[in-house]
Amino acid sequence: MFSTIIILLLCANLIVVGYYLYRQFVKGTSAKNNAIPVNPSPAVVDAKVENEEKLNLEEFQRIKLENNNLQQALEVEKKKNEEKNKKVWLMNEMVYKEKKKADELNEQLNIEKEKIETEKKKVEDKVKKLWTQSTAIHKEKERINELRIEIEKKHSEIIDSVNYAKRIQEAILPERKEITSYLSNSFILFQPRDIVSGDFYWFSQKDGKSIIAAIDCTGHGVPGAFMSMIGNTLLNQIVNERGVTDPGQILNNLNVEISRSLKQTHEDSESRDGMDGAICCFELTALNETQQELKLHYAGANRPLYFVRNNNLEEIKANKFPIGGIELDKPKDFTTHTFSLQQQDTIYVFTDGYADQFGSNNKKLMTKKFKEVLLSIIDKPMEEQRSYLETFIQEWKGTTEQTDDILVIGIKV
Repeated sequence: MFSTIIILLLCANLIVVGYYLYRQFVKGTSAKNNAIPVNPSPAVVDAKVENEEKLNLEEFQRIKLENNNLQQALEVEKKKNEEKNKKVWLMNEMVYKEKKKADELNEQLNIEKEKIETEKKKVEDKVKKLWTQSTAIHKEKERINELRIEIEKKHSEIIDSVNYAKRIQEAILPERKEITSYLSNSFILFQPRDIVSGDFYWFSQKDGKSIIAAIDCTGHGVPGAFMSMIGNTLLNQIVNERGVTDPGQILNNLNVEISRSLKQTHEDSESRDGMDGAICCFELTALNETQQELKLHYAGANRPLYFVRNNNLEEIKANKFPIGGIELDKPKDFTTHTFSLQQQDTIYVFTDGYADQFGSNNKKLMTKKFKEVLLSIIDKPMEEQRSYLETFIQEWKGTTEQTDDILVIGIKV
């Protein structure tokens, strides 16, 4: 725009100068045509010269005025153009800054886009991996479900078998009626830990003697139940077939037969199974024609006998070795303890399950507490004693699982 204005001004000046030169040419021609006659008068000459100078001066002033006007117009246009250029420059600067900001934002957006693409790829990889894992887990879940169904089926079959074994074990235990017909003032507390038990009680009436035993076999559950059936069978042979009634001799015979049955007669035997137990034999003998005496013969393998008379509890110690097991270098000879009984005397034989039961405080009941409990109920009828012992041990253990099989036998004279 500014250059166009300059060109226009130059053209105007050229026109003015051309016009001025044209006028001079015309004047020259007129001067020739109107030439002052030879020997004009001085007045005429002066008038003509003055007139021409006046015309030239007016023309010059007019041209000068037009030129000044053009110069002023040029300055005004120049200022306008400078202001416009300044505004344009400012606008260009603003546009540049905005463009720079836009470029920076685009760069950041590109960086963020790359990050998002990277994260998207990671997420897609994770989703793919999770899908693969999910598929594998689903297949594994189906396989586990199939195994669970199979295990439940086998478990049901095993439980059915164990329940059948329980019926067999219960069948070989002596009937309570048979026991109370000879030992009327007595009770038996029997609580297997599992369906079948490694503890068992045994009774026989032989040669006028009442023989009762509390036996604790190695282990509990099915292994213990197998041992209990072996022990029950051997006791029937020793007492009922061979006629052995002395408790110490019964245990000696039982020890030999257990070792033989389980092939424990040599050191490299793999079997270490055995039994603990207590056997009592009640014998009524005649002192004379009118008086009789009730004697108690007792022998124990790691299981003592508690004898209570006049609210005093005495512990009759057992031999400190088991029935069976491998102890070839230690000959076993079980001792029989014999003493007379009086009215209201009470005896207890038992396995270790009651005293070893853990309570809700994570501590065992222990034999000291067991003795205290027995003394606290000594004046109660025997059936009430059984009920109390059953309730007490249930409250003692609370939500704790039963530790072992429980067997307690009480007999009052």
